Amino acid sequence: MKLKTLLLTGLTCLSITACTSAPKIPQLQAGVLQEISNLEVYPDTKNNKAKLTKLKDNCVIEFTGFMEGGKVIEQWSFYGNNLMSGGSAVFGKDGTSTATKFDLYDQDKQANFMALKNHFHKDALNQCQ
Repeated sequence: MKLKTLLLTGLTCLSITACTSAPKIPQLQAGVLQEISNLEVYPDTKNNKAKLTKLKDNCVIEFTGFMEGGKVIEQWSFYGNNLMSGGSAVFGKDGTSTATKFDLYDQDKQANFMALKNHFHKDALNQCQ
């Protein structure tokens, strides 16, 4: 009986030590700063929304809208006034999908990003500096 108790106590101590000495995984400091709906954008979409999210080192604007042919999702990653990446995915009603990475130096793409960015409140955007 003493051997069982001793073994059980030893295993319990080992398991507690293993749990408390496990490395801590850093959590991504993220949060939605602002979400807006029914934006006037080109091309025209219905039931659209845009979400500004703060990540650790940058911010992301995610735009979702519905067109005649299906659903479109755009994502723009930026820090301050520096556009870091952008792209879109289109999901057709017929089950097809396409993805596009934006040319960040294209004037039209930059104008689209700035127009979308300008829908958000300055206080929210200031957190992306």
